[in-house]
Amino acid sequence: MLFALIAGFQIVISRISLEQEAKRRWQHALTGHALVQASYILPMEYGIPGLVLGAIGMAYLRFFHPSKFLEAFGPLLRPDELEEGKLPGAFYFLIGTALTSMLFDLPTARYAVECLALADPMAAFIGKSLPSPKLHSHASVSGCLGCFATACGVGYWMLIGATPLQIFFGAFGCTLAEGLPFGNDNLTIPLVTAAMIKWSSS
Repeated sequence: MLFALIAGFQIVISRISLEQEAKRRWQHALTGHALVQASYILPMEYGIPGLVLGAIGMAYLRFFHPSKFLEAFGPLLRPDELEEGKLPGAFYFLIGTALTSMLFDLPTARYAVECLALADPMAAFIGKSLPSPKLHSHASVSGCLGCFATACGVGYWMLIGATPLQIFFGAFGCTLAEGLPFGNDNLTIPLVTAAMIKWSSS
């Protein structure tokens, strides 16, 4: 039921009268936060298979029922995601969340997914709102600083008992993954962020 509600939420967001990038940011933030909250209710032995099945279902719709997929999720897709056979960012979001939950302890995974949920869209919002030098076509200095500051705030909120240095490295990992000119940041942000926390704790 929970995953059905999350999918339904995505469809509702796509229908709201907002500028497309604003829809994407809200969808990104609220869906990621909902998945983190679900981890307090749903045991990981059910949650991880649920995430993987959700990703498989999305890929199945994309490749075998593209018209239904576009009808449901089209308003949230970037132009490049509309290309035939291209998987949406939400697919990598689910896979990144599942892998992070499998590979790292639960508090670290929650923090990393919350960074994906909040710091990534904040980077896009600040990067668009505050003109600054571009690092490449999808990242700017102001966006990266916004990402780092948000990830630090999430760290102070969620990483109980962590040192300032651990929070710094977690935020740095999140910013590094968000600013990379290659890969899908929905996959790399939670994995790199959690790995940096784990490394700084060892």
